[in-house]
Amino acid sequence: MIKKAFTLAEVLITLGIIGVVAAMTLPTINQKIDARANMTALKKTYSLLQQATNRAISEHENPIYWGMVDNNSEITAKVYSYYKPYFNMMRECPNTPGCWGYPMKYLKGTTYWAAHNTSWHQYAFTLPDGVSILIDIFPASQMQSDFGINNVNYDAAVFFVDVNSEKNPNQLGKDVFCFVVTERGLIPAGKDSTADCSENGNGYQCVSRIIQDGWTIKYKI
Repeated sequence: MIKKAFTLAEVLITLGIIGVVAAMTLPTINQKIDARANMTALKKTYSLLQQATNRAISEHENPIYWGMVDNNSEITAKVYSYYKPYFNMMRECPNTPGCWGYPMKYLKGTTYWAAHNTSWHQYAFTLPDGVSILIDIFPASQMQSDFGINNVNYDAAVFFVDVNSEKNPNQLGKDVFCFVVTERGLIPAGKDSTADCSENGNGYQCVSRIIQDGWTIKYKI
């Protein structure tokens, strides 16, 4: 009885097909895994920031009395000091590079921050799980127009959260998200707006859209 077997050529062709299929599907699988990990990190960090903000307010009164002023090194340092005790920081960067990935981009792909600039008076730190957090103070004029927060007629602190630290894409609405400190506590950017996350937009407000959609990115990126 003659037994049939695959020829070497047939085996090689089969392996080649398997390789092509794997090459096509693995990037998609990895992207889905990364997306889930990013959302888990974002949700955890949001909770940490909420708790820290509540404790900072309990210790230092309402944020409207913090005297927050845009582009003021002493004020930014003061706000940073209010939060510092409530985080386990693996690395600190007080208005210095090293804790934040550059260039950082808008959702539409253009560059927002090309590199660290000492005139911005930003304080950043990295958590043990690889999340980077940056504190900056923005003028009242940007609270509604850019961050989608109503009834804030004072300069306010904004937290930028990069859920995968310095790894790419370092892009608002993809792996970088914004939270604003107001008299209402910590507010996700976009809370008081439609949280538009158009692929041609800036991406400031996407965190509210993500929360509304059940901690997942459903908009086109």
